[in-house]
Amino acid sequence: MKHILEVEKLTKDFTPPLSFSKLIKLDFKHRKPTRALEDVSFSLKKGQILGVLGPNGAGKTTLLKIIATLILPDKGSVVVNGYRLGINDDKIKSFIGMVSSQERSFYWRLAGRQNLEFFASMYGLKNPKDKIEELFKLFAIDYQDSRFDTYSAGMKQKFALIRGLLNDPELLLLDEPTKSLDYATALDLRNFIKEDLVRKKEKTVIFTTHHMDEALDLCDLFMILHKGRLYALGTMEELRRKINNPVASLGEIFVKLTEKS
Repeated sequence: MKHILEVEKLTKDFTPPLSFSKLIKLDFKHRKPTRALEDVSFSLKKGQILGVLGPNGAGKTTLLKIIATLILPDKGSVVVNGYRLGINDDKIKSFIGMVSSQERSFYWRLAGRQNLEFFASMYGLKNPKDKIEELFKLFAIDYQDSRFDTYSAGMKQKFALIRGLLNDPELLLLDEPTKSLDYATALDLRNFIKEDLVRKKEKTVIFTTHHMDEALDLCDLFMILHKGRLYALGTMEELRRKINNPVASLGEIFVKLTEKS
């Protein structure tokens, strides 16, 4: 089966910003960069759900932002559905939907529905109203005509999820998407991903989370990412074999693989 995503030796450094004290002293001495990703390589086939596990600072969000063409790597390559990052970015964007728990791009003075209609026009979607109404029903939304700045964190996150699904993406990137959702809505979202997106439509999903139980419920492949390095990638059985423990939990596997780092 053809790979929808191929990532090879991805490396990304960030230079920390100047502190205020150094700025007023005009101290522009060299600042050591922080390595967010180091030689990360993997591939995904159509219809797979990959759970990326790691603490804050592991490089999870950086990885998704690079795949989504939001930032460029310092080294390495990304190919999405045969299109290469840095060369065919517009084509890549047409295949991808990204949802972040730190969504900041909505227009707060507009209603939720108006925001989605605007984003649909940016995607070039024709007659998106039926799709928008379908997603409102999925997420049990009845406040779509209220101003966006009146929404709670959980309500805003639902709209971020809807926006990520508007263009019916082949590859869906979810960066801690259930962070602000209540239990029932988070469960509905996972079921929707497994049944509607993956089983029925053969979409591919990358899902980052801190919650091991959530990853186990949703994903069929797991990536252990720590301090920018990929420690393991595989099914639960493969990861258990890697640490020679046939009954280890996902949390135990993570601790065992990263304890000496």
